[in-house]
Amino acid sequence: MARTRTRGTPRFAAACLAAWLGVLAQPATAQDYPTRPITVVVPFPAGAAVDNLVRPLTGELARLLGQPVVVDNKGGAQGVIGTQFAARAKPDGYTLLAGSSTTLAANVGLFKSLPYDPLKDFVPIAGLGYTSMMFLVRADSPAKDLKGLVALLRSQPSPMAAGFGSSSGQVALAILSRAAGVSVLPISYKGTPQVVTDLLGGSLPMAAIDVGSGVPHIGPGGRLTALAITGSARSVSAPNVPTLSETYPGSDLITWIGIVAPAGTPAAVVTRLHAAIFSALATPEVRQSYASLSTEVEPVPPDQLGRRMQRDQARWVELIRAIGIQPQ
Repeated sequence: MARTRTRGTPRFAAACLAAWLGVLAQPATAQDYPTRPITVVVPFPAGAAVDNLVRPLTGELARLLGQPVVVDNKGGAQGVIGTQFAARAKPDGYTLLAGSSTTLAANVGLFKSLPYDPLKDFVPIAGLGYTSMMFLVRADSPAKDLKGLVALLRSQPSPMAAGFGSSSGQVALAILSRAAGVSVLPISYKGTPQVVTDLLGGSLPMAAIDVGSGVPHIGPGGRLTALAITGSARSVSAPNVPTLSETYPGSDLITWIGIVAPAGTPAAVVTRLHAAIFSALATPEVRQSYASLSTEVEPVPPDQLGRRMQRDQARWVELIRAIGIQPQ
């Protein structure tokens, strides 16, 4: 007859201890999180649109969560470097990604091979807001409006250089080119701040950047002129700047920003972060910061953000193919 294992045997005691520790570990994730600083990876340089939107949010999150929330800028390759880094991070809620329609949708169609899969490698947490792109030239450019820009582009013996610091800017330039029947020479930058620097300095004649980065340089006394934006409606920050669709119907392009985490992040942690982000977005301080950046606050829950990622990935890939951008 087999001998019955008693509670006094070492093997049984070890098994009980392991099971008990496992039980303790589960609620600890939900109850105690966070217990140390949280890092939000921004896959663009400091001063870029995504960076500017995340920084006021992190201050409120730190207050709400009781732990420091720090930004880690990992720019390069139109957001690919930082996004790949975040995808490979431990899924424990302590490394998050400030994603966007650039890194989580457009890049799928702009690169032949991505080192991450937006839908498989990340779990959505919350959408933050949305904006659009703005076409800019120097104030001393002969192009004073969109019609003048198209005429200028058509008069050039070779395509005019046009800078961009994100995939959204690249796609916006391609949409303009296709809609107006003109050619530009798209120049990729590591981030938007460098685009603005070269545009202001005169080494770049034209650019497509986010509205928030462009608005401070336009208007009376500004050194840049805004010719159009890609939003479906005019921006309250630049009401005199027409939309591209006013001249070329159907040419609108909206870009959004959201927070995601590596796939496998515990559901309880996602819920905790989602609630904290929504609370932060409701504060006057964050809303004022977003308004100053010409970005509409748009709190989006995890399930809705997931559907947006899936829907927009298909839409952007189709759009990129339709306007003839060749994947890198």
